[in-house]
Amino acid sequence: MRTLQLQAHRGYSDCFPENTMLAFREAIKAGADGIEMDVHKSADGEYVMMHDPTVDRTTNGTGFIEQLSYAGYLNTLDAGYRKEPPFAGRKETRIPTLRQVLDEFQQCGVVLILHVKQLPASDCLALLRQIENRSMLDQVVFFGRPAVINQVKQTQPLAFTQNDGAPGPDGYGPILRNAVEYGHPAVSVSAEAVTQEMVNEIRDSGKLVHCSFLSEDYERNMKRLLGLGVDFILGNDIGRMAKAVDFEKRG
Repeated sequence: MRTLQLQAHRGYSDCFPENTMLAFREAIKAGADGIEMDVHKSADGEYVMMHDPTVDRTTNGTGFIEQLSYAGYLNTLDAGYRKEPPFAGRKETRIPTLRQVLDEFQQCGVVLILHVKQLPASDCLALLRQIENRSMLDQVVFFGRPAVINQVKQTQPLAFTQNDGAPGPDGYGPILRNAVEYGHPAVSVSAEAVTQEMVNEIRDSGKLVHCSFLSEDYERNMKRLLGLGVDFILGNDIGRMAKAVDFEKRG
């Protein structure tokens, strides 16, 4: 029997400030099996959790992360500053570092999906070393561009790697072929585009099926994805996703 994994996009980002310890902790409470988070590198070499390349949208600061030091600036910013209802001024809405995240969740068993965004392969390999040093390889997913995750997989064959590339004119075929060639365990398909035929083809290739949706129609989307039998579902409102799964099980 396959086990469905529910993943919280940027933590419980629908209700709490995204990519913060608060959002991550609340996601686990709401039933998340995995937490997706975005990784950037600061000017002083700290890996931090933030979706955008700048801090402008979600904090009370300004500037590009790669040009800002964590010590003395990024670590003072409030990522709850712009979220409604107000979450400003709380310690758990500060910008977290990768080290803090690994320290916090090493013992709880939740899967950490690291979306490595624009990080070069050299930085991803540095992340890999941190994770290996903590014996957390089986708890982390590297999610990113093919060129980067291909290199991670070649360096550490036991790493769980996943392509975040959107299907091009040729559909999801190139993504599936890349997964087969390099040994990536899962293939991403958008919830809107996925069909039973796609699920069957991906499964026949020995891969798992990952779907994400960011729309508001949770009940309809969840019912459809559960019916297709996908392996991973990523979304913003992990609470509603978990309730939808419980409802389908009871039905």
